[in-house]
Amino acid sequence: MIKDNVVLQDVDALDLYEFACSRLDMKYSETIGLLRWRLVKALPKDQVSCTRCFDACVWNADWKNAQQIAASLSKNFVNEPKFLFRYILATHQYSLSEDCPEGSRKIFASLAKAQADKAFNLRIMNTGKDSHHDRAALNESEACLWLDMRIAHCEPKDNLELFRKPEYSPLAFLEAGQHEPYWRAVAYLVKHRMWDDILQIGKDTLERAIHICNSESSAIDEDENVMNLRKLMDAEANQSPPATGSSVKKDLLRAIEKARPPRSSKDYLFIAASCEYGLLTAMFNAAKAQPDSKRALKQFGNLIDKVARALNRAQCMKPIFQKTHNIMALAVVSARHSLADPESNRSTARVLNIVSYIVQHYDSPQCLVEAMVFIKDLSQPELVVLLTSLRAASIKCADLFQRLVLMSLSLKIRYSVATSYGPTCRFCNAESEGDDCTSCLKSIAANALDAYKSGIEDNNLRQNILPGHNVNPLSDIAVIGAICLLRLAGLGSLNTPKGTSSLYRANIQLFLQAVLWLDSCLTASPARNNAHGIILAKLYLLTGCVSRAKAIWDGFDVKNALLDSLGLLYIDRLSSIAPGPFILSSRGNPVDPFITHFTKALKITTPKRIMDSLEVGTYSSVLEMIQHAEKQAASCSLVLTFVEERRGLRMKASRTEIHIEDQPLVRKLAIEHDLRDITDYESFTVAGGENSKNYPGDERSLQSILHYGPLPTGTRAHLGLLAERFLDLVYYVQPKEYKASKVGYLMQLDWEYAQAISSSLEKDMRVLLAIADSKLPGREKVEADRRKEEVKLSLTSSELWYHTIVHGLANTVKTVLGSGIIKASTNESRDHARFVIKEVLEALNDQTDDFLAVPESFHSKIYAFHGFASLHAMGMLRETIIAVKQTVNYLLIASDKAKSADKLRSSAELAWLPPELKKLAAAAVESENKVKARIKLLRDYLGNVDGWRDRLCDWVFGDYATVYDEDKDFKKEICEKMKTAIPKANAEVWADSIGESWRDLMKGWAVVRFE
Repeated sequence: MIKDNVVLQDVDALDLYEFACSRLDMKYSETIGLLRWRLVKALPKDQVSCTRCFDACVWNADWKNAQQIAASLSKNFVNEPKFLFRYILATHQYSLSEDCPEGSRKIFASLAKAQADKAFNLRIMNTGKDSHHDRAALNESEACLWLDMRIAHCEPKDNLELFRKPEYSPLAFLEAGQHEPYWRAVAYLVKHRMWDDILQIGKDTLERAIHICNSESSAIDEDENVMNLRKLMDAEANQSPPATGSSVKKDLLRAIEKARPPRSSKDYLFIAASCEYGLLTAMFNAAKAQPDSKRALKQFGNLIDKVARALNRAQCMKPIFQKTHNIMALAVVSARHSLADPESNRSTARVLNIVSYIVQHYDSPQCLVEAMVFIKDLSQPELVVLLTSLRAASIKCADLFQRLVLMSLSLKIRYSVATSYGPTCRFCNAESEGDDCTSCLKSIAANALDAYKSGIEDNNLRQNILPGHNVNPLSDIAVIGAICLLRLAGLGSLNTPKGTSSLYRANIQLFLQAVLWLDSCLTASPARNNAHGIILAKLYLLTGCVSRAKAIWDGFDVKNALLDSLGLLYIDRLSSIAPGPFILSSRGNPVDPFITHFTKALKITTPKRIMDSLEVGTYSSVLEMIQHAEKQAASCSLVLTFVEERRGLRMKASRTEIHIEDQPLVRKLAIEHDLRDITDYESFTVAGGENSKNYPGDERSLQSILHYGPLPTGTRAHLGLLAERFLDLVYYVQPKEYKASKVGYLMQLDWEYAQAISSSLEKDMRVLLAIADSKLPGREKVEADRRKEEVKLSLTSSELWYHTIVHGLANTVKTVLGSGIIKASTNESRDHARFVIKEVLEALNDQTDDFLAVPESFHSKIYAFHGFASLHAMGMLRETIIAVKQTVNYLLIASDKAKSADKLRSSAELAWLPPELKKLAAAAVESENKVKARIKLLRDYLGNVDGWRDRLCDWVFGDYATVYDEDKDFKKEICEKMKTAIPKANAEVWADSIGESWRDLMKGWAVVRFE
């Protein structure tokens, strides 16, 4: 139909045809989308059919044809404003899409901008000359779309000049009652550091709010009823004893609201803007950037004080507004003091203000996050004063809840300081070992245990007081104390070999104490946020206690909208650790909800929301939805979900029925696509965003040391996809029901296709693994080595072996098919194939040895613990074994078919191949036997050794682990404190649950297939 220029003029028939082709792998813009554009050209005046075609193209992200259809609609229905804005939107999106030729992108971008400017200016001209009311003719969403076009397609210089004009300034939007475009324009000015403009806009906004509030307060103060009620309240306040049960206060509030002059929507916006944290922060930064910053900060401080007084006088100061103004006042005091006396070693005004702020807002979950903005700039003496003052304030508290909350905040701040980069600790001046102050971490852990014990023993606190508050200090104290124990245990320390588990050289006793502490606290006093549970679940995954981790994860009730941002915290590498959930579960595998979510979100939910937004005219939200969908479609979460599913299913059947090329969401992803990790690691910023370790890329960040191996990266996701494509290739079997008439010709086509695919896979894997030619010049070799190190940092050692071997196998398939099956082999090709096979054999042996190795730091009594904690290595070795076996089988079948198909071909020509393949098969069998032996050993260990409860409690509280330790006294102190803080019954229940979880784990491994 496409080639014959067929035009379907019945939109219903075209819809039916699209439905019939929906499962085919075809490019929409060159097939159905093109047919829809032809229909529109044939019926340009049929608004219903043209609109349906436009909607269908948008639904399928075909912006090429959507743009042309929108242009036609805009031209033929000029009285319909919505078609103009759809045309602008479609033109903008087409300029960004892959379908737009590189040379045409600027043309379409300029066209989108020009059309937006035209629409914007026409509306101003049509609504009169008063600039303060011109914008009212342009609704808020249309104004946002205009701003989006300007920001996306114009130079910053042009935009900044435009925004300085009164009719285009941010304040003009606010005057028109449009907050969103106002804030977008302000944010643009902030991004480009236009501090003078920010200060002027902020000053005008705040003064306008002051004027509005003063007008209201004057009217209220002059109201006779209000004056009388205030006098009555004053009289009651002076009574002795004070009157009780009086309704005067309520009557006064009602009278004030009655006396307040009517407020326009514009006035509401100005008052809200004057209290907006984003604007006030921008003004604060602008004041700091002024040449005379001290004077500018003073003026800014006076201005926000005036706003606060005006709001209070007008009786419209809300708690959130008051908190915002308190933060800004604290920021001004802190900044002015820093400028006035940066070398001060005494207790300063800013320290006292910070302490006062923390004590005042101690029960707010965001208190520490807000305070840390100022704490990070304190000098060492100031930090000592702050922590000493905060501790003193907590000790003075008669209320146990407040005392514990202040103690938890103090410990978090100290932890933040103790884990900051620097040669010496900013609190105690001790020399830091690596990046952490060991002395402070020990002190924090010990103090946390003492504080935790005092709180957990108070039943009234746990049962009656904590449920009524937004924070749980017992959980916070347990988390910060446990994290200190984990860092002291050496979890993920710098001397941990790259690519190994964080536990490889960790002190297992301190590690298990942290786990027990968190588990016991979660049971006795449930947390108010997910950080506690997420950290504990990650620790259980590290130890192989997957059922325990799953129980905690299920308790979060993670909604579909959060699966893409939180899902990898649970499912990443799960298939290689625990095959049971993929094999034994009666409710489907663990990643089914993720795949359902991504499929529904990208194929149904997002397109439907875009359609709804276009229908109601909220154009700016369409751009946000598209950006979010693109972010999802190119995320590590999406790709690794499919990889995990396929690996898990292979544990059961050694193969997957659905090829990766039949998965619409990932089949078109190439290594050129930038896959990003969109996981939300906010739960790991337990000390309020204390330092740079909270950034995902840092190897010492909390999320990195708790994760099983390196965090998700685009490189790992792409390598996983390529490996799956290779396995699909070597698993392919021609359907038995298909009877070809030309068997030889068909086999030749199959081999040529397989050779092309294996060549492409080998090339892509070589690029991703940074495998460079040894003959490269010096500078290029250095760069290649650098990239190779980056690859190693994104994979576990087991994954690196696996992908290296899969690359070697793809190279083998490419070589044997190209010079052996399709064409006659040469000495050179045979030598190359033998060399590659030899490399694969060596890599397989090394991966097996790596799997069997036990860390030197592991005491013989806890070898079993290492076995359960290193199952990922066993899972990836099993994947390697399957890949090797199937490649051998594939090449042997291809060799036999080649001999049968070509009788004239000498059988001796391929005689060199079977012996080489048998070496690979033998090595795979040997590795398989070692994996099976490890599975049997762990199962026997669980089944034959009695007293798991006593054994685990001994691992936690026993003194065997301190025999060779340099720090025996600290470990003994922690053991004693743990025994008093955590009831023995809790420890025994926990130990039973660990043993049971490992038994569940090994049930899954017992039914794993290797054939």
